[in-house]
Amino acid sequence: MFRSRRSRTPELHPRARALRDAFQRAESLGPIRPAVVGLSAGLVAAYLADGMLFRILGTPLRQIVDAGVFAAVMAPLWLLVQPAGVRRAHDVMTWLNGWETERWQAEIGRRLTALPRATPAMVDALPDTLGLRPLRVELLAASGRTDEARARLELLPSDTPWQRFERMALTEWVAWWSDEPGDRTEMRRAAGAIEDEERRLAARAMIAAADARRAATSGGDAVAPLSALRDDLGDRPRRYAFGYTAGVVVMVMLMGLIASVTITITSGFIR
Repeated sequence: MFRSRRSRTPELHPRARALRDAFQRAESLGPIRPAVVGLSAGLVAAYLADGMLFRILGTPLRQIVDAGVFAAVMAPLWLLVQPAGVRRAHDVMTWLNGWETERWQAEIGRRLTALPRATPAMVDALPDTLGLRPLRVELLAASGRTDEARARLELLPSDTPWQRFERMALTEWVAWWSDEPGDRTEMRRAAGAIEDEERRLAARAMIAAADARRAATSGGDAVAPLSALRDDLGDRPRRYAFGYTAGVVVMVMLMGLIASVTITITSGFIR
């Protein structure tokens, strides 16, 4: 039976954050990120609302309204300021991560709270089954154990179009983690031979992600390869977007409550 276990892991390799950092650079207005713009506007709106409601509503109703105003201003402005290309790229990665997580959940036999590559140390706890061998290669590379990853990679089957594609994709993955040049030509050729529509679409998303990772570590445009695929996904990203959206909503509401308390305390000194 598969059991996860805690282990002492070193600090994440900079490449683990490469794509996220590239997205942040792409969405920022100079040194200012969209979240900061939304936060600032939300604080101003909540402060003005608190001033107008000071003699009308008492505590804690006024603070609740302040928090609501903060959230109502911050969230839409955050999304409005964020470039459309970055949102589209996020949608593609949301779908791909969800698709891969479901795949590995089925192989492992239990629900995963995060994409396995986010916790590469779990590689030593994986059962040694045929279905999990590709994941083992992926996690070994992400853990910095690239020699082991290459050795395992050589053992992967290549009988079907999907297996051939996955082998090419993992070859590129290991090369990227090893800071070696890669060639996605074979990945593209192998993806074209996949007959299953969902797997072929997942393969295209993996190619786009590989292109984006390369761009992220070479100073190129990491957003464009993913954004270009967004329309082909249709409504698929919505299936996996709920958890992310719910997390953002909860975060914004908590920030709103904190902001309302801060405004109340500050106003108490001013008034």
